[in-house]
Amino acid sequence: MDAGKPSMPLPSNDTMTQIGMMLCEILRLSNADVRVYQCKLAVVTLLLNAPGEYSGYLASHDGIKPLVNIMAYQLSTVVVERTANSAEDAAAVVPILLVLRKLCQSNSSVLQMVKNEVFPPELEDRFAENGAAEMAKMQSDGQSKAKNMAPLDAPRGTVRWKLIRLMTWIDSSVKRSACELLWTLCHEDATEFVLRTGFGNAVYFLGNKGLVNMPAGVNV
Repeated sequence: MDAGKPSMPLPSNDTMTQIGMMLCEILRLSNADVRVYQCKLAVVTLLLNAPGEYSGYLASHDGIKPLVNIMAYQLSTVVVERTANSAEDAAAVVPILLVLRKLCQSNSSVLQMVKNEVFPPELEDRFAENGAAEMAKMQSDGQSKAKNMAPLDAPRGTVRWKLIRLMTWIDSSVKRSACELLWTLCHEDATEFVLRTGFGNAVYFLGNKGLVNMPAGVNV
């Protein structure tokens, strides 16, 4: 420890709980007032450095759905309104993408909550059928992994469509953050990842992870 720096006592569990309560109360407020929404974005920034156990607290106090709603709004700001500014795009979406990924990695229940918001459960039977048909087609060609070039189920305007759009965004931090969140939601399963996002969108990310062979001359 640096002798020139005073030691900072860790906050008590009671203090952390009180902070968590305040954050959840802010997240549950209406977005009608833009000042309130700005406070919610400040909560997202705070959660970037929150301890891992906060994921469970947020889940049990209705804090996850508001965070997904923030992501949906920020995605629309970038993908639909198209700021056309790399720095603004990153500032708008990267914090919430990082926070949701962190929370999902810390708690399997949170992961399922977020996944259900991005990939609605009522559509999963159809996705499973389409996925099985795609895999059967690939197996008939002597292959074992999905190679559908486009997502099997990502209608224009949905949250998953907007997230997938960010996978090929010009800003590297935006692209990486979107890919990492979707990768986490797919339980880091390359086949599910390709089925949900499309091989054309997924190939660069999977190449970075060494899960696909990239063509000669392509740097990852």
